[in-house]
Order: sequence, then C-alpha cells, then structure tokens
Amino acid sequence: MTNEVFRQHFQVLCCVCVLFSLNGCSKDKSFSKYPVIDVASNVARNNYQKVYFSDLFSTIELIPLETKRECLVKSTFVSPVVTDSLIVMGGEDCYVFDRSGKFLNQIGHRGRGPGEYTSATNLFLNQDKSVIYVGTFFDVLQYELNGKFINSFRSPVVDGGPLSISSCVEDNVFIGALPYMGENKYKYCMVDQNGDIIKCFPSHIFFNNRGMQGTYNTSLRPARVDSLLYLKDYVNDTIYVLSNLNLQPASVFDFGKYSFPVEQFENRNIEQSINFLNNNTFLFTRRFVASSKYFFYELRVPDPLPRPKGRLVFKPGRNQYLPDDRCIFGIYDREQGVNMLLDTDRHLQRGIINDINGGLSFFPLYYAGDGVVVGIWQAEDMKEMLTEEYFSKQTIKDQQAHQKLKELLKNLDEEDNPVVVLAKLK
Repeated sequence: MTNEVFRQHFQVLCCVCVLFSLNGCSKDKSFSKYPVIDVASNVARNNYQKVYFSDLFSTIELIPLETKRECLVKSTFVSPVVTDSLIVMGGEDCYVFDRSGKFLNQIGHRGRGPGEYTSATNLFLNQDKSVIYVGTFFDVLQYELNGKFINSFRSPVVDGGPLSISSCVEDNVFIGALPYMGENKYKYCMVDQNGDIIKCFPSHIFFNNRGMQGTYNTSLRPARVDSLLYLKDYVNDTIYVLSNLNLQPASVFDFGKYSFPVEQFENRNIEQSINFLNNNTFLFTRRFVASSKYFFYELRVPDPLPRPKGRLVFKPGRNQYLPDDRCIFGIYDREQGVNMLLDTDRHLQRGIINDINGGLSFFPLYYAGDGVVVGIWQAEDMKEMLTEEYFSKQTIKDQQAHQKLKELLKNLDEEDNPVVVLAKLK
C-alpha cells in the first residue's frame, strides 16, 4: 500500500474528527445547537424507504440534448448548470443548449493556452450577469454564454495551497476551498475578480500530514438557494451556510460510531487503517444539492451496516459487472426535520421512484431555482431498461407524460447525449 493512498484516507479521518469538535459534535452526540440529520441509527435499523416522484414533485420535463460530433457530452458524471433559457453541460468540454435541447455553442476549448481549460467539470454562474465561469486548478476563466472568452484570473495560494474557487457569491466576489496542507490557518476564502483575498474563514484541522496532499480533504460543489450558499466538505459532518459574507453551521450529520475516530488508527498499520476507513466509516460522494426545503445527498455506507440491494452495473476499472450497492441516497426535509434514506425499486434502481411518467428513477444533481431540480438520464440506460415489460410493472400517474417519454424513446439512440430531467418540487 503506497504512502499516497494512505495519506488520502488518513486525511479524511483527521479532518472529520477535528471538525466534529468545531461544531460541538462530541462523542455523546449533543448536537442541540444545530438541526441533526440522523443517518447512523436509521441505517443500523435498516430503515430505508421507497420515496416516489409524486411525493415530492408536481411535474417532470424531459429534454433530450441534441447529438452532434461537435457537442458530444463524453463524461458519465456531467455537471449541468440550468438557467431560465439555457442548459450548460460540463465535463471534458463545455457546451450550451437551449431549453429545448438544441445545441447552440461551445464554451472555450480544452488546452493550456490563453482562454483554455484542462477540463470543464467545475462550472458556476454569475447570477447578476449572463456569464459563466470555469474553475481550474490554478485559474478561473470567464466566458459569455455565447462562448466568447472575457478574461481570467489566477487563484491565490493560501497557506501553501491553491484556493479551488467553485462559486460566485455575488457580482465579482467568489469563494473557494483550500486543501489541507498540514497546519492550515484557513479553510474557505473569498476573493475578488483580481484574485485578491477579501475574507478568509478559519480552519480547525491540525495534524502533521508530512507535506502530502490528498483527494478527500477538498470540498463538494457549493449548493446555491437564492442568495444563500451551502458548503460541504467531503470529510466532515457539517453543512455550512454562507449568508451576508458570514459562514456558520446549518445542519450536522449524526454518523454515530461510524464517524472518523482517530483513536482507532493509532495502533494500526497502514493497511489495517485503510481497510478500517473503507469498511467502517460513512464517506460522502459528489452529490449534494440544496433547495429551500430539502438537502439531497449521497453517502457510501460502511460494510457492517445493511443497505439496499443494487442492480448490476459495469465497472470499467474492474472490467466486470458488480452490484451498485455501496452508496445510498438521502433526503433531509429541513422544514419537518425528517431524514429519509432511499430504498431501491423493484428493478434495484437507486433514487426517487418514478411513478409520474414511468421512466427511470431520479435523483438531483443541481438546483436551478424556483423549485426546480435537475438530473440526468443516460441514453444507454434508457434504451436498455425502458421496455414494455419495464413499463408494465410501473405505476404511471400521468399518461400524457408517459406518452411523451415513449415518443422520445423512438428517436433515441444509446450513444446519444444525455437526457436532462427537470423536476418541479411541490
């Protein structure tokens, strides 16, 4: 086992433990100061439930993205950004479509020259202007939505590490997160359009990482709800909210004994520590979406705990089909203070069961505002699963929406671009 792999996992452990103390999250789970998202006890009791589309949403809209050689969305985990009139799809490249799915233009190009990026997975909008930003490891590039490059600025280095800028706070004010480098003074910083620091928020992570960097010590994509930004690290238990340029805890996850206890690692060798971390802790994945009423999130479940069965999916890294059952979806109702962990459906699909048009299950990737959340269906999955036999076992409450889905399928090829799913919250 390499030091690099151990370092990545060890940072997860240490970051979470110290951040527990930051938020008053002691071992006795006295979380009274902040709303608690109960995960551990629900998972331990195998308390998974089937959540249906009609429980949360009033309508569903499907937008097949035009497929041309010049706009192929190649990434499987794409990064959509949706406005009232446009859909911007990130990934290896960045493409703009109108709300009917018609391809309009490309945003920039991959490369290392002026106005170019290495990838377009980190996209965010300026809410006050018709511009989009592509955040890279060292720079932030600004484009008009017609694809014209405007300018770029360098991300500052803070505490010896690059600031990963991932959201626009307000016009010409941005926020980014710092990777943990060993003795960070700060975790998040706000900067202006010149890359100059406006304000930083303290880090409370302290351990000797021997100068090594990791993956899990970074942060998820911020979730915007109107004027608020919700920030979530991969490794800690707390959701923060940025309001009026101040950062404070909003909610905290209760992971029970499956958090990141440092003491479990003190007398273990590297291999034992990594195995313990992988098999005995909750780990966040890339999905975290907020709306005015809900938090939508995804977690990897520790091996000792029960979880729903998952359907077989092809894992390219292992070159075989394996059950999709390591991760679960959760929905926290912020108004009711209720946490729901989702069971799979009769087809072993993860997500919110589609009883509106009878299509694939659904889970959000992005909040577009005005009660609309956005997801993605891959064309290959739709062609494989959405058969007459599949439909015969589905509850279908909106026959008109179902017929639209069937018409879409007639013209869909398995190698087409994804279908964007817009769901209107009740």
